Amino acid sequence: MTTDDERQSCRRVIFDRVLGKGTFSTVYKALVQPDNEHIALKIVHLRNIVNDLKTVQDCVNEISILKKLNHSNIIRCFWWDFSDFELKIGLELATGGDLRRIIQEHYDEFSLIKEPIIWSCAVQLSSALYHMHTSRIMHRDIKPANIFVYGLKEEKNSLYERWKEVKIKLGDFGFSKDITNGVDMTCRSVLGSPLYMSPERMLHQKYYFDSDVWSMACVIYEFCFSW
Repeated sequence: MTTDDERQSCRRVIFDRVLGKGTFSTVYKALVQPDNEHIALKIVHLRNIVNDLKTVQDCVNEISILKKLNHSNIIRCFWWDFSDFELKIGLELATGGDLRRIIQEHYDEFSLIKEPIIWSCAVQLSSALYHMHTSRIMHRDIKPANIFVYGLKEEKNSLYERWKEVKIKLGDFGFSKDITNGVDMTCRSVLGSPLYMSPERMLHQKYYFDSDVWSMACVIYEFCFSW
């Protein structure tokens, strides 16, 4: 049997292209050998944030939460590695980008997203959220940019045919909060994107799991009125 350490020692990563950049991190599309599997490789440049303990903690937090969650509508973390002041996280690759794409494509065509697609995405997102909340984890940054797309039929010209069978997965758990061992099951930290924040978060009040539900509802509302 091959151990994790043995797999890590023989792992070879071939960079393809940049998928996105943040203040302290870069996400690449990469090919991992000998598995010949494409992944999203997130590299956090810790040398730039070695004195920023909060940001370092967010990175560690994302890994621990992704390892804890196991759901078909949540991005998987395959492995992680730390060397030369770089934290490398191997994540499941979103082949269709994120949900901003469906909104933009329908906006460009002056078209509303069809109701069956909205219902499908709403059910999948609700299922992911239910799994998180029963695991005592709050996401705290649900928005279209953090919801990733799979199974998009790129060859179809019709918007409905392209999007009708997509699978979505919730990702980017950098702001998430694991309150499994907490006595007080509420939070006060103001994190995330203001457009999708619940009122209590905007008012710097205590908030609970239903704050995530508000954010999800904002995403679904945006779906319904994509133009």
